[in-house]
Amino acid sequence: MYYLQNKVQSSNKKNRPKDVSLVCVICGSSAHGYNFGAITCEGCKAFFRRHARKAPTAFHCDGKGDCKITVETRRFCSACRLAKCFNSGMQCNRLLTVEQKAEKRRQIEENRKLALSSNLTTNEELQLSTPPMSIDSQLLSSIDTDILLTDFSDFLSPQSQQTLLNLDDLQRIEAVSCCYQKRIELAARDGLPWDPSMYSRTFIDVLNSHSVPVMRLLSFFKQIPEFDQLNIDDKVTIIKYNIPTVLSINRALSYDPDTHEFIESSSDVQDNIEFYPVLHDYNTFKQSKKVFLSFLHLVKYDRKIIELALIVLIFTKGISITNPQDEKILNDTMSVYRAHTYYTELLWKYMETVYGYEKAISLFSELINHIISLQTLQEEIQNNILRVLSPDNTDELLPIIKSVLCIS
Repeated sequence: MYYLQNKVQSSNKKNRPKDVSLVCVICGSSAHGYNFGAITCEGCKAFFRRHARKAPTAFHCDGKGDCKITVETRRFCSACRLAKCFNSGMQCNRLLTVEQKAEKRRQIEENRKLALSSNLTTNEELQLSTPPMSIDSQLLSSIDTDILLTDFSDFLSPQSQQTLLNLDDLQRIEAVSCCYQKRIELAARDGLPWDPSMYSRTFIDVLNSHSVPVMRLLSFFKQIPEFDQLNIDDKVTIIKYNIPTVLSINRALSYDPDTHEFIESSSDVQDNIEFYPVLHDYNTFKQSKKVFLSFLHLVKYDRKIIELALIVLIFTKGISITNPQDEKILNDTMSVYRAHTYYTELLWKYMETVYGYEKAISLFSELINHIISLQTLQEEIQNNILRVLSPDNTDELLPIIKSVLCIS
């Protein structure tokens, strides 16, 4: 969420003016993105679509063939305007014929049905196994409603706005779900630093027990090609600073609605939560419940959204709850950025394909808003934990937990 996060942070003012920094290369008016290979306004985009395939003799310049094309003069000479379109990089082969449009609509519909069918079984099983849950609407409301005014289509490249899921996208999404399911087996095979079948009786035990879901998440990310190919130092950096946020969101995926317990595997024991109300005050406890129910609502809606969001967040630079100045600079920033962008667009295309454009905006807004709320809460929770830890307690922590808590 590099560009997504920056845009979100700059959207706190209501009714903000639209970005008009892009200029149409044809007539010089305001533009909002690429069209057929060049940055153009809507007027020149429509003009090119109407006339690009016409014969060269369709238009004739009454001058010398070098008319100046501006917002005021663009209607005076279609020949020079069309010539400037081509000279500026607009391409005929990006125009769809009637047959291609029909084929694209057919493919989109097939992909929508395929995505829905692949998601149907999981959602039906979850709904059948989940008793009606009374969730206070206030608990699901957002802290900062300004975020809901954001048009998230501004954050996507022109290509992602024009193309929904293709077969490769669908296969990647299913592969992500498969990798998430395999994480428990792979982590157990590699060895866990804590026995998940052992009940945590002390506060230090509770903290150390969290090493299990952390290691399982690492097994999940190791199966993601873009993560596996990263420089080893960059892997350590993004895990160290991003895993607290990812770990908290992951809890919503491990919640068992039948037993009201956080269980990732049948051999796991329930978390010991008796220290939580002692460690944190009432407001923190209430806010934690609110944020958790928010993510649980999204999980019950569609687990794949959260699974993809975990990958987006692990590749997000700058979301650490610690001082950003303490975060190490990456060796290969572009590889992390490309992975982050790819999975952000994949998540968007999945939501738009399955739920439609308007609902996708709503879901995306809800997701980002909850992540922001979680980060605000996490800082307070971590400070409370560090406040009660003595030097002797710190020595008893597992190395992976020290890393998560940023304890050197």
